[in-house]
Amino acid sequence: MQAIVTIAAKSTPRRRLRYNYEAGRTLISENIKPGGNWLDGGGRADSIGGMIAYLLMLGALTPETESTQITLKAMSFDLPEAEVVILDLAGRPAPVTLYSHALSEPIVCRTKEGKLTFFRKPKTIDPKEPLVPLASVPAPPANGKYIAVLSGAGEASRLNLIADGGGAAAAGTIRFFNLCPQPVGLSAPGVKRVLPSGQEFTVRPQVKAQQYGQAQFFLPGEDGDWRLSGGLRWLQLDDIRSLLFLVPAPGEEGIIKVRGVEERVTADDQKSPAGPVTPASGDEKRRTGLRTLQ
Repeated sequence: MQAIVTIAAKSTPRRRLRYNYEAGRTLISENIKPGGNWLDGGGRADSIGGMIAYLLMLGALTPETESTQITLKAMSFDLPEAEVVILDLAGRPAPVTLYSHALSEPIVCRTKEGKLTFFRKPKTIDPKEPLVPLASVPAPPANGKYIAVLSGAGEASRLNLIADGGGAAAAGTIRFFNLCPQPVGLSAPGVKRVLPSGQEFTVRPQVKAQQYGQAQFFLPGEDGDWRLSGGLRWLQLDDIRSLLFLVPAPGEEGIIKVRGVEERVTADDQKSPAGPVTPASGDEKRRTGLRTLQ
């Protein structure tokens, strides 16, 4: 999905808009199927960082208490760039730079004492300087593949994991995550669905390759109808997968903002990486096909 454009549900022109909609437009009642369960149910959140934590779908799993090996791709949700340290496969500290516009390359890392921990970047180059934890999450099942999302900053940092099947099967799909405190109605080519708060849904849009598709998002109204709250337009590419987070637009009640990343799916995605690597720099993101969707 290249060239995705966020559509705001109001008539005020803003950057990157392809279409404009009027807030409060009602969706005619249709057979919208409920989304599948993702969470065990948690409390509401009052901030984006809190809502990311609300989507911790692995929290209900029994954590691994021994040191285990996992493979992950990571991103920063709130900060454009974040420098952290993880434990590599041998248990040694390894620096990694995270970006909000892209997933990192696959990282093979090791958990310790039943936790996956991201550490702060050391203040010195002294190898004896103790590592200071930045954020941790219970260690997931060993040998799995995950997406790690680091949200917040400083003492408010949170680390969350999302199971990532990835591979060739993910090519051409859009994976939606509802971070809004209410259910979101989704209408896209071949799809009409209600996505409950804190749940996710993956769709392969019925759009031919190299053609544009369009999706609309709806929030429930006070009178029981569904009101248009946003949308997006994209160019369908069969070797690209998108991870899109639906969040409330700051200061704009009833408006949904789309945040996320895109990733080119290649045959290499089905192979195990040799070790931790640092993601490509911003100058290289055009080559990898990653796009910013804010």
